Amino acid sequence: MSKIAEIQALVRYGLYYLTEHADDEALEDDFDVYDVENGILTGKIRRTWSKGGKYEVVGKSLDGRDIGIVCRITQTNKVRVITVYEDNL
Repeated sequence: MSKIAEIQALVRYGLYYLTEHADDEALEDDFDVYDVENGILTGKIRRTWSKGGKYEVVGKSLDGRDIGIVCRITQTNKVRVITVYEDNL
C-alpha cells in the first residue's frame, strides 16, 4: 500500500486528529476539519521529510480551494495533522 493510501485509509476510519496549531492555522484560512479530511482524501503527497516522517499532502477543500496539509503517522497508527494552509503554488 502506498503511503498516501495508508494515510487516506486511516482518515476514512476517523483515525486522525489536528494539533492545536493545525486547528488555529485552518481557522485562519477559513477551513474546518471537514475541509482537512476532504483535502487528504482527494490529495496527493507532494513532499516528504525523512526526518520525522512527515508528509505534505495537497488536495481540495469542500469549496474547491487548494489545501495543503502537513501530517505524519504516529506510533499508535493515527494521522497527526501538524499544520494546514491554503495552497497557492
